[in-house]
Amino acid sequence: MLRRFTRAGPKHPTYKAIEELGRAVKSVFIAEFMASEELRREIHEGLQVVENWNSANSDLFYGKAGTIQGGDRENQEVSMLALHLLQSALVFLNTLLIQSVLKEEKWVQKLTDADRRALSPLF
Repeated sequence: MLRRFTRAGPKHPTYKAIEELGRAVKSVFIAEFMASEELRREIHEGLQVVENWNSANSDLFYGKAGTIQGGDRENQEVSMLALHLLQSALVFLNTLLIQSVLKEEKWVQKLTDADRRALSPLF
């Protein structure tokens, strides 16, 4: 669908309408973001999870200072696949550890709903 509207370039009326709708949605979001401290806090917490995950990547992918080296596409792809495998294994192990802790009755009683929502295998 987008190809059809962009074929004539950005001057197509439908393309312009979609672009303006996107701007309106972005403006509404920014207004809500500025007005709601709770929304800003939630977004900040979500960004922290992503930042923590990215910092863990540098520990997992330690070779060559954590950067993908070489111009060979095949070697880069193998490096990324290995990193994804390590990430998946880490998430799996963290999930198993969380499940084993949550089986204990003392933790079930101590954790509030907010605590349970904060649990994530992406430590």
